[in-house]
Amino acid sequence: MSKTILLVDDNQDTLDTLEIFLYKDYEIITAVNGFEGLKKAEDESPDLIMADITMPVMDGIRFFNQISKNEQILHIPIIAVTAFDRDITKNSLLNMGFRAVVSKPFDKQTIKAAVNDALGISGDKNDSVRKAKDKL
Repeated sequence: MSKTILLVDDNQDTLDTLEIFLYKDYEIITAVNGFEGLKKAEDESPDLIMADITMPVMDGIRFFNQISKNEQILHIPIIAVTAFDRDITKNSLLNMGFRAVVSKPFDKQTIKAAVNDALGISGDKNDSVRKAKDKL
């Protein structure tokens, strides 16, 4: 059975791109804001969440904090997706507890490496995981 990833982003193009990168290897669930994402996380209990930081209704930081307070789902690793490509931003998000940070625009290798690393999947993909971490 494949692992499930919840993608949370208000930009449909970003959701589509991430889904295209990941759908062959994972079951994909999508949400268009943090509030909807929180509900889907509670209902579906995905193996991983990728959440945009800047969203209406409930932004990625508030979403992360709500997940962290919910014992039912706080174990789910969360990857931050952001347009902010500064080291200080990435370091702040990692220090908050995000498993990884990927910056837009992103490429398929970086996304797959971050996802595989967050899910603890190793093997032939170790080199691409290291390369993705080096970019952070």
